[in-house]
Amino acid sequence: MTQFRVDPGLASSRVPSPADLPVSEYVHHRRVLGAADGTAAGLLFDNQTFAIMAISHEPDSNTPDLMADKDGDRVLLLTSGDLALQIGATRYRLNPGDAVQIPRGTRFGNSHSTSGAQMLLIRAKPARSFTLIR
Repeated sequence: MTQFRVDPGLASSRVPSPADLPVSEYVHHRRVLGAADGTAAGLLFDNQTFAIMAISHEPDSNTPDLMADKDGDRVLLLTSGDLALQIGATRYRLNPGDAVQIPRGTRFGNSHSTSGAQMLLIRAKPARSFTLIR
C-alpha cells in the first residue's frame, strides 16, 4: 500500500488568511449562482475566443424561434429549473446539471420552461487569422 505524506508547510498555505480579498474584488469576477436578487442574466465574460452568458427564463415561458450559429459551437448548462429545447429536429428535456453541446450550424431554440430556468450559455468564437501584405 502506498502512503502519502503531506508537507505541513504546504497544508497550512491552503488555509485562507484574513488578508485574502473577497473574489468580488477581482476585476473579472461575476456572481452567477446565488445572486442577491435570485437571478443572474446577461453577458458575463466576452473575449476573442469565447463568450459566457447567464440566461433566465420565467416560469411557463417560451422562446419560439430557431437559430443556428454559423461561427462556433455552443454549450448550454442548465443550473436550475427545467427546460425543453429543440436541437436539430428533436426536442429534449433538460434537468439541473444537464449540459448539451450544440455544434456550429445546428439549429436550436423553440424552448419552453414550466418552472423557470437558469442556465449558462458558452459560445465559442472562431479563430480569426490574417495575412500581412508588405
